[in-house]
Amino acid sequence: HLDGYGRGALREREAAGVIMQWAEEVTIGHGLASVELARNLQQARAGGYDLVGIDWLALEIKRHENLQVSQWWKQAVRQAGPGQIPLLMYRQNRTPWRFRVTLTAAHYAPCGHSGTSRLTVDMDAEQTKAWFQHELWVRLTGKS
Repeated sequence: HLDGYGRGALREREAAGVIMQWAEEVTIGHGLASVELARNLQQARAGGYDLVGIDWLALEIKRHENLQVSQWWKQAVRQAGPGQIPLLMYRQNRTPWRFRVTLTAAHYAPCGHSGTSRLTVDMDAEQTKAWFQHELWVRLTGKS
């Protein structure tokens, strides 16, 4: 039997494993620093996101049968620090992880209407992996 704290720790370790595997695919063989994620032990006392170790990312992890994605997203955004990208990672039992993040998207149009927009998107694991690995590569190497 696990109490809520135990389940939370298992959920966060599972999520950290996914993100660290994605990061390892970027860092291994390129001489880049490895990524280590850990539970945010201050979260219960001070509030804050669930996993620490990637300075630019505020990871909020939810695994619950009753999805409350809008509420969880508000929490993730509220807990992100200055310059951090909030990333909500959530799932129900027996379903794959889903992710929500706000991206900056460039758009090009005739007549000078080009620009950027902030879009909040929900993605599956493969889409999120591609976004995360590109973002990590850019931040570790300065190359896009």
